[in-house]
Amino acid sequence: MSKTDINKELQDWIVAEDFAPNRDRINTLRSRFSALREEDEKKAREAFDQEEHEEEAEFAYEADEHDKLFSELLDQYSEKRREIEKAKKDAEQQSLKEKKDLVEELRSLIMDEENIAKAYKRFNAIKQKWGELGVVPQAERRDLQAEYSRLIEQFYYNINIYRELQINDLKKNLELKLQVIEKIKLLSEESSINQVDFLLHQYLEEWDQIGPTFKEEWEKIRDEYKASISAAFDRIKEHRKTVKEGHQQNHDKKKALIERVKELLDKEFSDVRTIQNMTKQVIDIQKEWKHIGFAGRKHNDSVWKEFREACDAYFAKRNAFLEESNKEFAKVREEKRALVDRAKEIYQGEDRDKIANELKGLQRQWKRAGKLLPQEEYKLFREFRKYCDDFFNRKKKQEEEASKQLEENLKKKEAYLKEIASKTEEEVKAAGEALIEGWKKEWVTLGEVAQKMARQKEKEFEDTVAKAYGFLGISKKQLAQKQFENKLEMLSSGDNAEDGLMRERDSIRMRIKEAELEKLQLENKLDFFRFSDDSNPLKKDLLDKIAAKEADVDALRQKKKKIELAAKAIRQEAQKEAEQQDSGAQQEEGEQ
Repeated sequence: MSKTDINKELQDWIVAEDFAPNRDRINTLRSRFSALREEDEKKAREAFDQEEHEEEAEFAYEADEHDKLFSELLDQYSEKRREIEKAKKDAEQQSLKEKKDLVEELRSLIMDEENIAKAYKRFNAIKQKWGELGVVPQAERRDLQAEYSRLIEQFYYNINIYRELQINDLKKNLELKLQVIEKIKLLSEESSINQVDFLLHQYLEEWDQIGPTFKEEWEKIRDEYKASISAAFDRIKEHRKTVKEGHQQNHDKKKALIERVKELLDKEFSDVRTIQNMTKQVIDIQKEWKHIGFAGRKHNDSVWKEFREACDAYFAKRNAFLEESNKEFAKVREEKRALVDRAKEIYQGEDRDKIANELKGLQRQWKRAGKLLPQEEYKLFREFRKYCDDFFNRKKKQEEEASKQLEENLKKKEAYLKEIASKTEEEVKAAGEALIEGWKKEWVTLGEVAQKMARQKEKEFEDTVAKAYGFLGISKKQLAQKQFENKLEMLSSGDNAEDGLMRERDSIRMRIKEAELEKLQLENKLDFFRFSDDSNPLKKDLLDKIAAKEADVDALRQKKKKIELAAKAIRQEAQKEAEQQDSGAQQEEGEQ
């Protein structure tokens, strides 16, 4: 069924001469039309999503002529329904007034009329007019009908005319009343409560139109009639109570949704990601609202108005925030683009430590720069992260390879230490100092080990060498000098020689500072002997210690100077080689 068909059916219904409101029918048409409209909206949204738009563009469904016509027809339906309901209420009020007058007339007839024939004629006129009158307001219908029924029954039992003719009527009336009771009982099988209410009042009218029956049967059928009527009314009452409770529950649910929107409205709008999350929550709340039923005629319109105002206020606040945020995005975008370009510029360099520090600094700047919209943020960050990951993965791989090489060198040095430590005194003396020199040269070729093990292995090697020199009768002073020369030679011959020499120089510089500090502390102690001559043994011992410290400082300075000279030589040699390479490259270019 298309929108056109629904509009036509609704229009034909409204303009029909026998138009009568029907809640089930109008709800069915409304539901079908809403389903078609949601399908159109879905297709429009899908088409919108496939098109290219500016970032701030949002989808908005535009109603077509069918939507507008349907809305107008609903308004016409509501207006006609209200007119009919008003006319019905007016008619009910008029019927109520006239029926009350008939009840009073019937009561007066029963009490005052002595002429039986005349009374019976008036009675029939009252019944006829009662049947011709329409329904009265529901609130007074039952009591009025009950009083009328009571007076009718009272009249029938008070009028004792034509008793012989009345027997057949009493039998017939009994059958009719039993039929009415049976029909009322069958209402329990009717699923529509509105239909039950409608038929029940018809049966009540039908019951009242039936004349009296046998008095001895009256109490039995009256009780049965009242019981069936009460059961039907109880069912209607329970249903209306359930409906009312359902309306109240729907009202409470809708009020809760309004409060949720207001809570979001009251929150601070700090960043776009938070706004997007909050907007999704509002949209989800709006979808949830659509699935909640009617909230009762008294509150439905007002609660909808409150909900719409809360949603409109939220989106107005959101739009104002996004408009202001767009100004900040331009600044953040420019800053992050520069960070991406810088990462791209340096990530393939070879100075790993320097590049690693700079990339980490760029990452900290990225965090401080602020946020863009998620899609743009993700795109820029993915490019930025690509350069960082590429560098750090390559750095990690190189470090793993270097670590593996250091472990292999450590194993070689441990094996070599084990080998030379096994040399006996006779073997060392037989080979002489040449053997130890060979050890030194071989040790240098074994490469570097991890820094945490380097000092230990160097100490083990120096101890082994010292032990061998001891076998050859070399003094401690000579040994110390040889150990220094040996270390200087190994540092100069090793990988990254200049860095190794500079680290050794810094170590000696610290030892010089420590020795000078100790010498100063010893000199301060001389104040205790300022009144003693140099022959005092304690003072003489202190002076000897000071002189020894001065000698240590001088020796350390000599070592520092030799190390600096060795490092300078290495730099000059490296510069010379570089110049030769540049000269050779220029010569090749000239030949080409």
